[in-house]
Amino acid sequence: MPERDSTSGFTLIETLVALVIFVAGYLLIHQSVSLGWRGAQIAQTESAALRLAQSRLATAGVDARLEEGEKSGQTPDGYSWRMRIDRYHRPSVDGAPERLAGYWVTITVSWDGGALRPTRSLELKTLRLAAPS
Repeated sequence: MPERDSTSGFTLIETLVALVIFVAGYLLIHQSVSLGWRGAQIAQTESAALRLAQSRLATAGVDARLEEGEKSGQTPDGYSWRMRIDRYHRPSVDGAPERLAGYWVTITVSWDGGALRPTRSLELKTLRLAAPS
């Protein structure tokens, strides 16, 4: 009967070390992919909120005359918006008639950021000109 070489094959310790290295590599890759996915989801929600704010800002003074006050609403996908319009008071110029009136238009969009990020919001503000009332 031929004798077996005692150095052939892997020992239990070598197998366990290889398994630990494999698991550590797997966890590192898994964490990287999940972190990237989470970042992409956050960027997508912030991009949608920015598009909503820009569209609301673009319609200010187009759909209806600019008047001081607040308007608000909510979209079906969970974003709520608030538009605040305040009169711009320019420094007085002696005897100069007002040909245009200025209004500060502020749009605030809020949404649920998920478990790790509570309610999030962004705000855009611009100065719009209109005929004086």
